Amino acid sequence: MYTVPSLPAPGVFADADAFLASPSGQGWLGQLADNFPHTRYWRDRSDCWSLRSLNALAARIIDARYDGHDVEEAMEAEYPPAEFWPTWHHEVASEVRTLLQDAGGRDDGHEILDAIRSGWEDMAADRDDSCVSDLFASYDRCELLFRFSPHRWLDDSLLHSHRPWPEFAELAVTENLQFVLGNLGYTIGQYRKASGNSHKANTALPSLARRRPAPIVSWEQVEELVDNACSTSFLVCLYAIVPIPELIDLDLTKPVTFEKCWVASLDPINGTFHDVPANGPVTVMPADGRFLAGGHLQWSPENICGLHTPYYHASVRN
Repeated sequence: MYTVPSLPAPGVFADADAFLASPSGQGWLGQLADNFPHTRYWRDRSDCWSLRSLNALAARIIDARYDGHDVEEAMEAEYPPAEFWPTWHHEVASEVRTLLQDAGGRDDGHEILDAIRSGWEDMAADRDDSCVSDLFASYDRCELLFRFSPHRWLDDSLLHSHRPWPEFAELAVTENLQFVLGNLGYTIGQYRKASGNSHKANTALPSLARRRPAPIVSWEQVEELVDNACSTSFLVCLYAIVPIPELIDLDLTKPVTFEKCWVASLDPINGTFHDVPANGPVTVMPADGRFLAGGHLQWSPENICGLHTPYYHASVRN
């Protein structure tokens, strides 16, 4: 490594293009790439990723999963690979120039050097098995949310208060509210009894709405979430700060378990957030809603509240 391989015969660069295209030339370029490898993604690059940048990456990962696109390609768009030029300039070029001089060839126009560089790049790329996932370890984390809603768009998923402020007893009784309550482990009837809400439903509600077998938060916590939503329109979601490698590995078409998480009221439009801890691990099904990352939001929860992020560290898996 770090030495230019010997030429197979004298004068091969009299016709550089013919030599480099020949089997012997291809073999020589392969040895050059073996001796001077290029790594597009190396682990030491991950020392300074900010939460904001990792949130943006997480958004690309989630979008790629939902849209059926290649996750690695989506990640590369956010974190481009290291260029070949620094490796060539600092490690390879001077050694190759010395070889050409010793071989008695002239390359006044640099055509031979450029041809060698092109061939070396192709060979080095073929030998490089690094990928963008190599940049991240368990301490590289992003804000991950799962919003309870059957709708794709955030605007269609909001809960609303009848008052000019959020109030537990004054929520509009809608399919969205029924859907959220079912995912928390409750029914509209139980909500009316706990809150005293007497508003009529906006439309007829499904009679066979799915409900979680056991509540993941208490009624006192639900009331806290609503009364502290700081907005008359908001979502209800799960929240945790999870390792990027775990998010990369998730299959969003299968059930996903948060080993630990928080239930939160979130206004994604105006930027409000309040959370309470769930009472244990929470498993969500694809039909329960959609994942989103801090990078999907104008203001992520950490932006809104200046959270002490280690408190929210958790694990997520299929």
